[in-house]
Amino acid sequence: MNQPERIGYRTPELYESGMVIEEAAVGEWPFKASRFEVPPGRTSELDLHDVAELWMVRSGTGTVVSGESRVDVGPGEMIYLASRVPHQITNTGGEQLRLFSVWWAAT
Repeated sequence: MNQPERIGYRTPELYESGMVIEEAAVGEWPFKASRFEVPPGRTSELDLHDVAELWMVRSGTGTVVSGESRVDVGPGEMIYLASRVPHQITNTGGEQLRLFSVWWAAT
């Protein structure tokens, strides 16, 4: 494809934690993407998969736990998450924590 293409989002998925994920409706590309939100004081479900992932914080503050590591994050920051390492994020602020996620096959 040589032309820009506007990408929409699939139907939002609501999780028990209150987290909402909207996966991008991408085609046969070498990556997948989504945007997600975590309510104040809540923690996302523990995630573990065979892909590498990059989280980009759009707004809010939180703490990412990946394996044995903890990292505080805020707007404009990015976190790389290695394949096969359990991870989740806790919203430590008073507003909705909003992130974008991109993932691809780990090499």
